[in-house]
Amino acid sequence: MTLDRPYSAQNPLLYWTSLVYIVGAPNFLHFDTTGRTHELGLFNLTSISQIVIALGSVYVLTAVLFLSHRPLLCRKVNFAQWLWFPLLFLLVVATVLHPRSHLTPSSAKDVIISLYRLFEWVLAFALFLALYTRTPLEHATEVVVQLIGRASWIWTAIVWIVLPVMPAQVYGISEESTKAVAQLGGQLISPSYFATLSVAAFFYALFYFPRGLATVAGCMLAFVDIVLARTRIELISFLFLLIIYAIFFSGKFILRMGTIIGLAASGVLGILFRDLIFKFLSRGQSLKTLSTLDDRTRVWQATYEAARLRPFIGYGFIVGAKNAIKDHWKYTHWTPPHAHNELLHAWVSGGIFTAIIVLCLYGRALWTALKTVRQGTPEVFLFLFFLHFVVRSIGGPNLIVAYGRVGAVFLLTFIGIVANPQYASRKRLKQSKKTSVHLHPQEVGA
Repeated sequence: MTLDRPYSAQNPLLYWTSLVYIVGAPNFLHFDTTGRTHELGLFNLTSISQIVIALGSVYVLTAVLFLSHRPLLCRKVNFAQWLWFPLLFLLVVATVLHPRSHLTPSSAKDVIISLYRLFEWVLAFALFLALYTRTPLEHATEVVVQLIGRASWIWTAIVWIVLPVMPAQVYGISEESTKAVAQLGGQLISPSYFATLSVAAFFYALFYFPRGLATVAGCMLAFVDIVLARTRIELISFLFLLIIYAIFFSGKFILRMGTIIGLAASGVLGILFRDLIFKFLSRGQSLKTLSTLDDRTRVWQATYEAARLRPFIGYGFIVGAKNAIKDHWKYTHWTPPHAHNELLHAWVSGGIFTAIIVLCLYGRALWTALKTVRQGTPEVFLFLFFLHFVVRSIGGPNLIVAYGRVGAVFLLTFIGIVANPQYASRKRLKQSKKTSVHLHPQEVGA
């Protein structure tokens, strides 16, 4: 199956602006990379590029709304707004009322930066929903999948084009790593983010590239990207998704048997070459470090200690949460940028009710995805990709974090699943049937 319909021609300004806003700007110079506030300056090439893209997107969205004389949402759509609006409110309140950090000097810019980061999320919602509701119902989900696939392959192209020009920047030490180990993505894009985009690129190639050499080449390149990124949780998630796809969605007995045989062969090879595999996956770390899940259990402990002191209101979005974790961090070799867990980071950012809302958002999307997964290829793609986000949330936030490539594709995946028009029409049909059943006895007795 291929997505060859000219969706970009239906709403060209919104479509291409959304794609640019998803792709963003390469990280040629870092922006707020450490626990120290803006060591490299508030404004630099990367941050200015991101701000220009955001302001340009606001201009295009405003122009489209003004010239078309149509509202932001051209049709009624259910995207679980009853959860998103309270989430935004809680994060704004927590950010405005954030406490003073014990170790990091406070700055008047902190609240402004955090609120601006929230604005980036609101802008993403506005862009994606404006495009989604202007797309015909029968093609809305396909547009979401196409945007995710194109953004993923654009970043694949950027990485491989820039690699020969700036090899140390693209395949080098990431700012997220605590060890001097090269990872694909390097400092150009977070290896974790690049691995997630590569997972999307793999399944997009598998489902939508022309059958034959293009599919095989696309899947192989995406697989190489995932391996060279050397991010363990994304690699584990990818293998998990492959197994689910082969067993439940491939529809081919040979592929199912091949998966089982491949797993058995991989187990044997893993035993034979365990030393080499451990060296590759450990990224230069010891068993003691790996036993703490690459220091994640220590980060979780520090986050818990901070969160229980302000359990209901939290410390605020981005800056406040980062400073709170730093205040309870007892080690000097590395400063964690976030809690490395979605729910814990939601708790420390906006309080326990924020964490509950985030859990409900994941549950709502997962439940709807399970209900709609048999409707077609786009639904299978979104279901598998959302499962990846569920696994990834154990080791890092997808949502309660600064807007970026992963946040953009997470939001698109959520909208594509929850706002699925076929699922909404089925719910309305069931409700109408229930209503008619209740009314029928009254009509008979009348």
